[in-house]
Amino acid sequence: MKRHMHRLVTIAALAAPLGALAATELVGNGSFEANAQAAGSWSIYPSLNSWTGGAGGIELRNNVAGTAYDGSNFVELDTTGNSTMSQDLAGNNTGWVTLSFWYSAREYTRAGSNGLQLSFGGQSIDLLGTDNLGPGHQWLQYTGSFLLNGGNDTLTFTALGTSDSYGTSLDKISVTAVPEPASTAMLLAGLGVLGVVSRRRRPQS
Repeated sequence: MKRHMHRLVTIAALAAPLGALAATELVGNGSFEANAQAAGSWSIYPSLNSWTGGAGGIELRNNVAGTAYDGSNFVELDTTGNSTMSQDLAGNNTGWVTLSFWYSAREYTRAGSNGLQLSFGGQSIDLLGTDNLGPGHQWLQYTGSFLLNGGNDTLTFTALGTSDSYGTSLDKISVTAVPEPASTAMLLAGLGVLGVVSRRRRPQS
């Protein structure tokens, strides 16, 4: 019984690094579901929950001219003309983070009509447009790592391509902190100890 209790205490202690490594989402309203939009409809808003729109606002769509990647809503930034949207991430973030999102050219559009510019962590990256000559979306995922220093954590998306109201769709934006190396080492060590405890268990007669 005493040996059994010792194993439980060991496992409980090693669970702490696992909890510490759980990814914390830094983006608010990344899938745009916090804003109500009637099914099969779209509207242009000055801003959305957690997002600030540019001069042309933000176009919110609910499964119209394509379906959302996550949930029912997605956005387009070529509203009545090329626009932007941005979000200042909560907290004074420092260290490496992983950014991911899904994007697609609008249905029945040529490459020159769409595209996005991403600005984050002191970098600007252009995602050039692609042809999408059929119905619906062809969702692609972008994933990248960025180093934040507490003063460069504003995430901005800007519509590129022809300003003709037929731009790139955007959905499921996520930013999560990359685990510190020390925490990763603690996790690996903990898993190793758990393996030893498991091997030492004897079958009960």
